[in-house]
Amino acid sequence: MFQSLLTMNDRCSVCGHRFMREEGFFQGAMFVSYAVGVLEFAAVALVLSLWLGPRIGMGRVLLLAVAVHLVLVPQLFQYSRVIWAHLNVGTGTGGGSTGRGV
Repeated sequence: MFQSLLTMNDRCSVCGHRFMREEGFFQGAMFVSYAVGVLEFAAVALVLSLWLGPRIGMGRVLLLAVAVHLVLVPQLFQYSRVIWAHLNVGTGTGGGSTGRGV
């Protein structure tokens, strides 16, 4: 689906499915990214607070959790678009989900 960390292909190289069907199609991926990001941050903060909280304090634990979250943001971006695309497979208009008239 992706050419590089932040650049998407226009079509699937295997089946020809068109990823960007209309302008703003991936706006829904922002909601997926928000939900996944909140869950990821909460899990990281919880694990770090249980593991390192007593030794370094909650302030530093939260700063470390933010740092880990910022490192994971590009992956969250990609996975949220993948999840959104999978939720919308077959909802394309005209020409079917592959974009090839199948």
